[in-house]
Amino acid sequence: MTDAGDTDRGRTSEKEDIAEREDFLNYNYREPIELAKQSIGIISGILLFSVNFSDKLGGIQNSPPSYKYVLLASWALLLLAITLCGISMAFSWNSARYMLWGQSEVRPPRKSRRLSRFAANALTSAGIFFVLGLALMIAGGFMSSVIRPA
Repeated sequence: MTDAGDTDRGRTSEKEDIAEREDFLNYNYREPIELAKQSIGIISGILLFSVNFSDKLGGIQNSPPSYKYVLLASWALLLLAITLCGISMAFSWNSARYMLWGQSEVRPPRKSRRLSRFAANALTSAGIFFVLGLALMIAGGFMSSVIRPA
């Protein structure tokens, strides 16, 4: 015979498991995905603006070679930030997939937590590279306006 307490514990465990999965999907999946999508839009807009108007705003034709290297480095960092945002989205999607359809005997699924941490680390790295790219772009603009070739 089964004890009524066992079924109540099973229901409570199921409710806790469902609540944990919902919390995971709300905070560890949706928020990083939205942040990554918005970051991709902002970073790609800044990158395209910089590439399109680099000749008109910075005078890349008449600038010293160091300005060109600084500008290329800033563009490379912005591209790296966009790539890391995409990687973060992929890790977040995989973590949600493992949380929803992963093995049920592991509670909470360790693989989904680990992938969620990778996604957060990739998103944090993307933010760092974005700030470094902007700093290099500002330094390049300063260099082009102050340092002129003879």
